[in-house]
Amino acid sequence: MHEIKHFFFDMDDTLYDQMEPFRMSLIREGMWTDKEWAEFDRLFKRVRHHSDELWDDYVAGKMTLEETRRLRLILAFAEYDIKVSDELADRLQLAYEAEQRVIQPSAGIVPLLEAIRARGHDIGIITNGPVVHQTRKIDALGVRQFANEGWVFVSDALGMAKPDPRLFAEVNRRTGTKPENCIYIGDNWRNDIVGSCESGWSCVWLNNRGRQPESHHRPTHEVSTIEDMTRKLLGVEVTS
Repeated sequence: MHEIKHFFFDMDDTLYDQMEPFRMSLIREGMWTDKEWAEFDRLFKRVRHHSDELWDDYVAGKMTLEETRRLRLILAFAEYDIKVSDELADRLQLAYEAEQRVIQPSAGIVPLLEAIRARGHDIGIITNGPVVHQTRKIDALGVRQFANEGWVFVSDALGMAKPDPRLFAEVNRRTGTKPENCIYIGDNWRNDIVGSCESGWSCVWLNNRGRQPESHHRPTHEVSTIEDMTRKLLGVEVTS
């Protein structure tokens, strides 16, 4: 077992709860105001599913970012027999982005990052998406202070995206690290677990929404909460 020295985190739905700004964006637009949290969670899973399915076309230049975001909402709501127009989908996206400007780290994340730093380990962030949008969220979360200088990577700036193993190899090249000393923590099976496993990294699957594995890949650890993640990564209890 190689020593893990470098801790890299996904951002969306790993460092913060991505469903909450989504839920608030719908309420802001007067939609699903009578629904329970579980209903929002089920809908959000479908939005994420369609987003993942459409992502390759976006990366390949077959769809614009705006088209991808619009279509994922239209397809998800269609499963509930709700017709969403292009105009409404665009409004929902704008409301979602507005809610993401005030996001906060999930409970326990900041103490975990502090504990990793206190042990002398490196921290980086690797996230898929457009540079301006993802950078805005990183700044809203206030987590850049924990990352090594130059260790925040946004896919569009690199010209490649998770789960492409070339992205992880490029991160190793730019940071001067070796795959066997790196661990990646993320929630998305396809992007985070498959990508890091294929790259020779250790990985932790934050399965916080009760998903099923989608391939033969085996994460180093599977956890359902930040507290469990902290125990697996550091072997200690960290409270927020």
